[in-house]
Parts: sequence; structure tokens; C-alpha cells
Amino acid sequence: GGNGTGLSFYIKYAEESTEDNPVVIAKGVDENGKEFEEKSNINDINLRNASYVEMSALEAYYNVDKGNSLSYFPQETGCMGLNDRCDLISSFEKVIQDMNKLGRYDLQMFYMRNMNTYLNASSKHK
Repeated sequence: GGNGTGLSFYIKYAEESTEDNPVVIAKGVDENGKEFEEKSNINDINLRNASYVEMSALEAYYNVDKGNSLSYFPQETGCMGLNDRCDLISSFEKVIQDMNKLGRYDLQMFYMRNMNTYLNASSKHK
């Protein structure tokens, strides 16, 4: 994973990961070139306050449709650093409204489908 800030990483399952309690480890370099390693429990990631690494872990775990691009995340996430957080659902809602205004109903449906993937998956863990 990665974005336009220079943040670059890979994600793999942790040894203690199970089907009921998936845990991943992200390892890479942050936007300043500093190495990092971060562990995330998939079931505990908050869609309303997620880091870029956490969102990427969810994207991989839920096998979200990326269309023809490297990522389907709303554009504003492209400038997030390692420790930045965003409300992923609000970001999706904004881009869905924008696509509707532009008459890009195909992209509106694409983003709605992906947002619903997260909402449906996260509701199963509550």
C-alpha cells in the first residue's frame, strides 16, 4: 500500500491471526522515510477514525473492488501521513455527493458499493 505522501508499506497476517479475530501487521516507511511496523486487529478498526494503514488493511481483508486503479479511496486520503486519521464513511459520502452532482452515476454507484462493503462488514463485528 501507499499514497502520494511517500508512505509505503506491505500488510501480512500476524501469527496470532484467526478467522474470528483477524490481525495484520503493516511494515514499511512513513512519509518521512522512517521505518515502522504496526499491528491492527481488523475487528477493532473504527471506520469513523481510521489511519491510512488501517483503511488499507480493511481494503485487503474485505477484498474491496478497486476498479482499474491501485486504490478506490476518496481522493482526500492521498495526502494522509502515517499517523493521520479520517472518517472514511464521511469521505465516501462526500465523494458520492460530488459524483452525483457531476452526473457520474457509474462512479457514484462504485463508491456506494465500496462504502457499503465496509458498513456491512463492520456491523457483523459489533
